[in-house]
Amino acid sequence: MAAAAGLDVHLHPLVLINISDHVVRFRSARRSERVLGALLGAQEGRRVDVHNSFELVCLESGGQRTLDLEFFQQRLSQYLEVFPRYEFLGWYSTGPQPEEADKALHKKIQEVGANENPFALLVDADKMSREKASQSEELPVKVYDATIHIEQGEATVTWNEVPYIIDTLEAERIAVNHVAKSATTAASGYSSDFTQHTSGLSNSVVMLSNRVKELLEHMKDVKEGRAPKNQEVLRQTLSICQALQSVHPSSLKQEFCGEFNDATLVVLLATLTKVCSNTSDLLDKFQLAYDRKHRPRHHYPFG
Repeated sequence: MAAAAGLDVHLHPLVLINISDHVVRFRSARRSERVLGALLGAQEGRRVDVHNSFELVCLESGGQRTLDLEFFQQRLSQYLEVFPRYEFLGWYSTGPQPEEADKALHKKIQEVGANENPFALLVDADKMSREKASQSEELPVKVYDATIHIEQGEATVTWNEVPYIIDTLEAERIAVNHVAKSATTAASGYSSDFTQHTSGLSNSVVMLSNRVKELLEHMKDVKEGRAPKNQEVLRQTLSICQALQSVHPSSLKQEFCGEFNDATLVVLLATLTKVCSNTSDLLDKFQLAYDRKHRPRHHYPFG
């Protein structure tokens, strides 16, 4: 229903970073329950910007999870005091899709959050640990809008998936770039820009290799009759193959060797310059220590 209404949902990076940190801390503490938090942002007309989020505390009672309303109200008032333009937009949790227990939670948040129609954001944390998850371009994030219908005197909740886009401001882009560099440095153990650059090139080559293998498997299936022939796909595959063949291995090898020799020469010149500087310092110290003016004079009785 939200998609039909033309709502324009924009997710900002800070929300995704906060949720990821929340999930990682739960997994590090070996906690199996789902994470839960609140979403904050601004809504102008049909545009919804989700800027920030904070965690919520759940209480275990009788095998069921209940929301700590006092903590929720206190934390929400603190955030709205610091960010007066923000408002409560919805809640987030983990999972591939909404569960049956989320309907009761949604109704409770709707009552205490002063929002008639809050959003629900779900992160499929298990999807990132599956095969080829690191090479996937699709975020495991889905946004749902709840529609309440009255059937036979009872309110029923229906979930409708809402399309979204990732939006960043200039300050957010700088901060995310800094976090990404810090994460790469922590994961690799190196702080060199060259190492980070080569790591990015290596990941790109691995992704290209995986996609070429998928194309090769698809062509084998088409050849053996396990997959239907699609002329448009075949033309695009032929175009990709011709683009890959446009780079000749001999010229690429020659260019690589030239760049490698240039880089090695620069390193060698820097080493020679450092050796010359150390030799010059040693000669200065030697002349200062053994200069004739500083030598002690000995008086002999003869000569």
